[in-house]
Amino acid sequence: MNKIAFKEEFLADLSQNNRGVGVPVGECWNEWHSFSAALLAVAVCATILVSHGWQTTSLVMGGIVIVVVGLMLLRIRWSLDTLSRHSEGLSESAAIAEEHYIDVLLRIVQSVEARDKYSIGHSERVGMLAKNMGEFMGLSNHEVRQLEVAGKLHDIGMVAIPEHIIVGRAKMGTEGFRTVKTHSRIGFDVLEPLQSISAALDAARYHHERMNGTGYPEGLRDENIPLSARIVGAADAYDAMTHDRPHRLALSSFAAVQELRRCSPAGYDPDCVNALAECLNFPVLEEAVAVTA
Repeated sequence: MNKIAFKEEFLADLSQNNRGVGVPVGECWNEWHSFSAALLAVAVCATILVSHGWQTTSLVMGGIVIVVVGLMLLRIRWSLDTLSRHSEGLSESAAIAEEHYIDVLLRIVQSVEARDKYSIGHSERVGMLAKNMGEFMGLSNHEVRQLEVAGKLHDIGMVAIPEHIIVGRAKMGTEGFRTVKTHSRIGFDVLEPLQSISAALDAARYHHERMNGTGYPEGLRDENIPLSARIVGAADAYDAMTHDRPHRLALSSFAAVQELRRCSPAGYDPDCVNALAECLNFPVLEEAVAVTA
């Protein structure tokens, strides 16, 4: 499954949903020219009559001109309203097509995760963590919604990674890791047709970037890493640490947050890590640990 296949599916959905929502631009343009020609003809006739002394007739013709202009303005207003309605219908159809496309991608993510028992539910959890972090950081409702989808789709590029590499990650060599690293670029290509959730594009491509520039795919640093990618990156790392992997057992929530803080600001954005800690009630966990220590 590649970028071209996904784009073709998306465009097919868009075409299906937009059927019958054509905008009569050519029709409006032709009617405008018809009115303009009629107005010009009346104006020329009135001018000729005035030049021959037919004042009364020219006044009648002038009245006709006013009526024609009024009718033309009303027609233009109607045409603009029609265009506006069709434009709204087109936007709504595009939004429906994108929602369908997103739903298909979410199902693909679930099927990819099903290949590896250690990954089942990972993307769903990352999406919820990213959503909660965005809310805590004061992002708008629209941005929070984008973050949630971004988190759930951040690993969509894993669909192109061979199963033997995913299942055998505990023994992964240099070549296998190089292959896995391509999932961020592939994920970006898969999500590129989506216009309504631009944050998902950044999160898919850059969630493995690190604040000191040691991440991939482009080695971005600090604020050059999009905020959505920094949020999803922290959530992704936390969820990975708190669940079993082939080469290690899961860390506790407390230990995972401590590790993220230890790796900040070199690896993770401290603001994102703090937001994650607050969403997890980490201060309460710290107090509990202090009491039992």
